[in-house]
Amino acid sequence: MEHHFRSATPSDAKAASEIIHAWDAEMDWMVPLDTVASMTEFWADRIEKSQGWVAEADGVVVGFCVRTDDNIDALYVVRAARGQGVGKRLLDLAKENRDWITVWAYEANAEARRFYRREGLVEISREMETYEDGSSLMDVEHRWTRSG
Repeated sequence: MEHHFRSATPSDAKAASEIIHAWDAEMDWMVPLDTVASMTEFWADRIEKSQGWVAEADGVVVGFCVRTDDNIDALYVVRAARGQGVGKRLLDLAKENRDWITVWAYEANAEARRFYRREGLVEISREMETYEDGSSLMDVEHRWTRSG
């Protein structure tokens, strides 16, 4: 399947929120998320104030990435589009014009952490996140630095 990449706009926030919710449903270790509606409002604001990209297939958003300064706030790809270079291309777009970038991924998210390692990011710190429901997840900071 061919993917088209473009800059994200606030109107992509609902699709982004739905992608995050689908990811959450796959992760039995993840804490419950806010509603799609509240997340849509959040991501619309974040996309407007930051830089983001979406991947589309047949006019449907199948992945997105949002970068604020040198930090990736989100990089998600729907299950059906994983392994097709979508995440790599979104990450490469986030790396453009940057000397370094940072991205956080939960320790339990082995698939994302493998992806980031493969793409040259290294673990630089860890931080425990505690949620309102009392659950905790270890969050791992990864950094990519431009070589040369």
